[in-house]
Amino acid sequence: MHHSSHSFATVPTDEALICGDSSRNKSIYARLRDANDLPTLPTIALEVSRLANDPLAGMSEIVRIIRNDPSMTGKILRVANSAFYGMPRRVESLNMALVVLGMREVSSLVTSISVLGAFSKKDDNSTFRRETFWEHSAGTGEIARVLSSRLQLRLHGIEFTAGLLHNVGKIVLHQYHSEELGRAFKMAIDENLPTIVAEQRVLGTDHAEVGAWICEKWSLPSSIVECIRYHHQPHLAPENGTLTAIVHLASSLARAILDSDVRQRVNDHLAQDPAWEILAKDNPAILSLDIPSFVGEIEENIDRAREFIRMATAG
Repeated sequence: MHHSSHSFATVPTDEALICGDSSRNKSIYARLRDANDLPTLPTIALEVSRLANDPLAGMSEIVRIIRNDPSMTGKILRVANSAFYGMPRRVESLNMALVVLGMREVSSLVTSISVLGAFSKKDDNSTFRRETFWEHSAGTGEIARVLSSRLQLRLHGIEFTAGLLHNVGKIVLHQYHSEELGRAFKMAIDENLPTIVAEQRVLGTDHAEVGAWICEKWSLPSSIVECIRYHHQPHLAPENGTLTAIVHLASSLARAILDSDVRQRVNDHLAQDPAWEILAKDNPAILSLDIPSFVGEIEENIDRAREFIRMATAG
């Protein structure tokens, strides 16, 4: 199904950049490609992700890789024993974490912790409020987890990682193109446009495309790349519509909880979001969700998300 020119294949690959249709787009990605300090994911994240998705890989291989990184080991055990998972008994070892959480869930944790590490260096430029950014991002991931368990989807933690990363393109653009991003933000307010539309006008690309591009560069699973690319347009996601719709709604819900001005307007706006229809195809019960009371229910999940960020970034 080809709804628009934004098909999944348009995540700008290096080839597409060379013959790109927009010269601005080309210069944005050319500058990103040439940036020698573009955040990279540590090898551990790539190796663990590859093994977790390899049906022939054993747990002991994953344990060996993670154990080589004592800081990562400590963080995984800290998160496994926190309210984040609410385990009935203490998780004493990596082996036990893999047994009780599963390989794919642990892999998602490793990716999430690695990404936070890659971006944790403090910013001198105060226009980007990093703490607020990660609070919203982790809140989105945490609410995506709640939605996915409500719908009994077995996403193995990928929904948390996708939620945590859905706006990662914003950090990348801020780091390398903050002046243009600022112009787009101003245009969005002045002309009452969605930010993604203003970004396209000013930059020739947007944070969803840039986020998908960097996640592809990091060799993250294609479902995460697609979800990030389409998180503003879940109906266009070619293969992972459910995951994308969940992250899209989780982002709106997180905004409603974190911003009381938004909360007044959000219930009606959220109730009419077409993303519910995407989820309702497989889970008609989702349509009877009482949004205001659901927002109240998941408020404490934001605290859990803040705690995750604290544990994942602690020394």
